[in-house]
Amino acid sequence: MLPSLSTRLMRLSRNPVAQWAAVATVAGLVLGVLGPFGSYLNTGLDKRIAYWVVSMLVGAALFGGTLWAVRRLVPGGGTKSLSLLAVAFGLVSLFQAFLTRTAAFWLWPELHRFDLSPVLWYGQTLLIGGLMVAVVWALQRSKASRPIPAGSQPPAALPKDVLALQMEDHYVRVHTPTGAQLMLMPLHQAIAKLEIEGLRTHRSWWVARHAVRAIEGTPRAMRLHLSNGLTAPVARSAVVHLRQAGWLAPQAD
Repeated sequence: MLPSLSTRLMRLSRNPVAQWAAVATVAGLVLGVLGPFGSYLNTGLDKRIAYWVVSMLVGAALFGGTLWAVRRLVPGGGTKSLSLLAVAFGLVSLFQAFLTRTAAFWLWPELHRFDLSPVLWYGQTLLIGGLMVAVVWALQRSKASRPIPAGSQPPAALPKDVLALQMEDHYVRVHTPTGAQLMLMPLHQAIAKLEIEGLRTHRSWWVARHAVRAIEGTPRAMRLHLSNGLTAPVARSAVVHLRQAGWLAPQAD
């Protein structure tokens, strides 16, 4: 009973949604008690804590969802991913600032008497959101790099219907026709466990040959469209390997 409970708690602690929710709840409680940016003047400690906790949970959903969407749209990271992430977080913070400002003025009508700058409110929202993202990112990095005691986790077995493998820090996201799951192992170790024909198309990706439905782009910017709707990137250095393996038409002389 006890080992089963500890295993469930360990899995829950590595769940990204649980991590975002935990960080948001703790941050909301702390901010509710401290009352930053003058919110300590708002009457009702219980009301103030509820406001901050709900605000942080909504922010976690917005920021966490944005981070997930950007990773799906631009896999593998890089400058393009960071640029898109910065723009997306800026827009999400704008929406979050509108929601929290509306809620605050509804809960405390007396705030209408003060000249509270929307620009300053947006800056504060951006600051808090950025700190929350940094905390969750650091938490995920520390848990991913923490060694697992021997015997605490059974040897990972990959599904038999793997379509693609995607590296995410110390994890591998295993894509199958029915969904995806995160497994704690290096990408090269996961590839070694497979008995499926495929190629490493990018430093962060391995793709099964049978999963490829279409190939588009040029050798400088090539992408593989997979049977589950996913799009996998192809590094320039991998194009020659795809051509040698017969995935691409041979070059004309």
